[in-house]
Amino acid sequence: MIEEALYIAFCVVGIIQYLKGICKELSTKTWAILQPAIALVLALSWAELPYWVSVGVLAFAMSQIGYETIIQAMKKKIGGV
Repeated sequence: MIEEALYIAFCVVGIIQYLKGICKELSTKTWAILQPAIALVLALSWAELPYWVSVGVLAFAMSQIGYETIIQAMKKKIGGV
């Protein structure tokens, strides 16, 4: 159960970071409201949908977080490419 919660939490972070890149005009309050809603939707999805769906969402979240932490950091070091 803890593993599933961590899995979902990681996915939520990746999804929110992705959405923040698209919806830059939304407030911090909006993201605070969306966070638990996304977590609950993902928890329900994991219970009802095939396993590959959760793996796909996790892969997406990992790629988003990886992009932001690795690629964006390198761009800043190189000089804002």
